Amino acid sequence: MKKIYVLSVLVLCMTGFSLNAKLYKWVDENGKVHYSDKLPPDQIKHAHETLNDQGVVKEKVERDLTDEEKKAKAAEFKRQREQAKQEAIEAERLEKERNAILMSYSSADQIKRLKQERISAIERNIETAKSNLVIQEKNQKDLMSRAADKERSGEVVSDVFMSQIEQIKDQIKFQKQFISDKTAEIITTRTKYDDELAKYLAFTGQEKAENVAHKKQ
Repeated sequence: MKKIYVLSVLVLCMTGFSLNAKLYKWVDENGKVHYSDKLPPDQIKHAHETLNDQGVVKEKVERDLTDEEKKAKAAEFKRQREQAKQEAIEAERLEKERNAILMSYSSADQIKRLKQERISAIERNIETAKSNLVIQEKNQKDLMSRAADKERSGEVVSDVFMSQIEQIKDQIKFQKQFISDKTAEIITTRTKYDDELAKYLAFTGQEKAENVAHKKQ
């Protein structure tokens, strides 16, 4: 019955309509559907549809937003715009990073080789520093022993002698700090090359192949 009523209303409303005539459809606050060739003023700000003479929807007009909804919509638009901006910046950064990685290395094996060479060089520096440290600590021990002997024998320990002891202390301090710094450098070097290797594999599409190889091992 409802369908018959709607069709009847459409037929009645469109009777005598010209091809350019408009038919409006809206639903009131009670949920009742209305059809008319004129849209009541109190419905202009509410949702409604414009139909053609065949009863086909030509245009849908959404209701006016409330002030709160307008603010929320503006805030969402701003958020989306900022997100798009950040995504564009990130895409540009990744492209620059990709170009830099691919220009720096020709293969994954090259990255692995450079990593090992750099770490080996640092380890050699550490071993040299440790050897020097042993010598310097021995020299310090000897100087301190000689200074103690002089004091026991009643001799005055000269300023030059004390200066030598201070110099050797500074050298020992320097070597210890050098060893500490180089030990930390090994960690940062390993991290750097591992990170660049991962990026190289990802940028060249070899990441999956590398993962499969590790699983087989």
